[in-house]
Amino acid sequence: MKKHLKTIVIMIILVAALVGFYFLLSRRNAGEVSLEQTSEKQIQDMTTTQKLIAEAAYKEYPVTPVQVLKYYNEITTCFYNEDYTDDELKALGLISRKLMDDELVAQQTDAEFYEKLKLDIANLKLQGDYGTTVYKIDVTPSMDVEYFDYDGYECARLYDTYTMKQMREGVIYYPVLRYVYIMRKDSEGHWKIFGFKQAEEEEGSGTPLMGQ
Repeated sequence: MKKHLKTIVIMIILVAALVGFYFLLSRRNAGEVSLEQTSEKQIQDMTTTQKLIAEAAYKEYPVTPVQVLKYYNEITTCFYNEDYTDDELKALGLISRKLMDDELVAQQTDAEFYEKLKLDIANLKLQGDYGTTVYKIDVTPSMDVEYFDYDGYECARLYDTYTMKQMREGVIYYPVLRYVYIMRKDSEGHWKIFGFKQAEEEEGSGTPLMGQ
């Protein structure tokens, strides 16, 4: 009888331990889910500018010229369409500079680039009744990218068509600007923006565009 009673007591203790462990594990999992939900909410509350800045540290460099230009366009759209702090604008500007060829970057210091960027943004916001924003940007399809060799470098020529949006005297307009970009591959195999101009300026030119 005593032996049977001892077995029952042991079983009760084991069941209680298992119930306690399950309870603690459930609470822990619930806490992890809650933490994950909080993180997701924080991400949802971030602006596109903040997301680009946060992702830049671990984002792999775009593989193709089209991917580089699309990434550059994401940044450009933030420049003209979003609200941000001065520090966020500087951080976003530095990300865009990393997509540029060393020769293009060398033409301006970070400070000079930042001041010109602020001026360009301010000028665009003065156009139209309420400023001008980027409506959409279309990039050359991958199959239409023109590849060529120049001065010992692999280069690529592709185009961006910027459709802007502005209102003048109560009427909405969609001005269109077309730019040509020249990229060249650096020593690490990364495509970098080497130069760019409005497409009309490029017509008739037989050499790659130098950075401005």
